[in-house]
Amino acid sequence: TLHTNSAPESVVRMLDMGLDPFNFADALVGVLSQRLARRLCPECRKPHVSSADELGQMAQEYCGTTALDPARVLADWRARYGQEGSGDIVLYQPVGCERCHHSGYRGRVGLYELMTATPAIKKLVQSRAPVDLLFERATAEGMLRLLQYGLLKVLQGATDLRSVRGACA
Repeated sequence: TLHTNSAPESVVRMLDMGLDPFNFADALVGVLSQRLARRLCPECRKPHVSSADELGQMAQEYCGTTALDPARVLADWRARYGQEGSGDIVLYQPVGCERCHHSGYRGRVGLYELMTATPAIKKLVQSRAPVDLLFERATAEGMLRLLQYGLLKVLQGATDLRSVRGACA
């Protein structure tokens, strides 16, 4: 294991430790970064219809430094997670009950960031590219960052924003 904040940072750390970039790139299959967030208790979690501001902020966070358009992401979320007819998205918040010892949470949910070693990624590794270029390429090829994956877990009702932000900070 390596203690880094992301999958691309792990690659740069390995190179900084003295690995040969050509041999490392050749052997690389992928890098997985993971965090654990608190899982909402399914017995007592409280639903609420999210506001436009709350969803807008989530979409901005999701898009971050990528080329994604927050308006398009939000439209996709409404189609995938919205209630039929209204398109309202229900999020959940912790409450607390006997089953979760009044914490509102029971267990953990994994948040993952998987950077696969595509030919383009391998070429960047061989050239000792900086982390931001690895991130840019990996996200262009479909990698979800930890925060993005976490926000999808919020939309699915598995956890809440506070837990995801805490795990990804």
